Amino acid sequence: MIRRLLATATLAIALPAIAQTQAVPAANYTDLWYNPAESGWGVTITQHSPPASPNSQTYAIWYTYDPRASDPATPATFKPLWIVMSGGTWTSPTSITGPVYVLNGVPFFQSGSQRVQTQVGTFTFQFADASHGTFTYNIAPPSGLASTDPAYNLPAFSGSKSIERIAF
Repeated sequence: MIRRLLATATLAIALPAIAQTQAVPAANYTDLWYNPAESGWGVTITQHSPPASPNSQTYAIWYTYDPRASDPATPATFKPLWIVMSGGTWTSPTSITGPVYVLNGVPFFQSGSQRVQTQVGTFTFQFADASHGTFTYNIAPPSGLASTDPAYNLPAFSGSKSIERIAF
């Protein structure tokens, strides 16, 4: 009876850890990425641990334009919008997917104002090789957000874009 109880407890602890195992990234994809045929946007990808590590933490920021906010200084253009993936799961050596957020607040070194972040969807990066890939985004903010929330009134949108490293 005690052995069965210990075995059950061991499995209860081990199974979540096994389920969270990630694939080992095939390369270090840290860089600036874009589509040369589409001016004005880009993605920064940063891997925080060696590519050979199965728990490589990856951070991505999509620099795009906010469909809610026309820039009054230049009609028919929009204000910048950063959408952030602060982590993800490597589902294969060449593919990572994770939740994404829109956030606002003061710079990290200032105090006095609360930072707000709202999950608005997912990103998936599928790399063909170390310099080319596909970026897929699905943005669908939750409903009922306060007007002070950074994702308030953000429309749902999705798509895929071919990306490549910016060569310097």
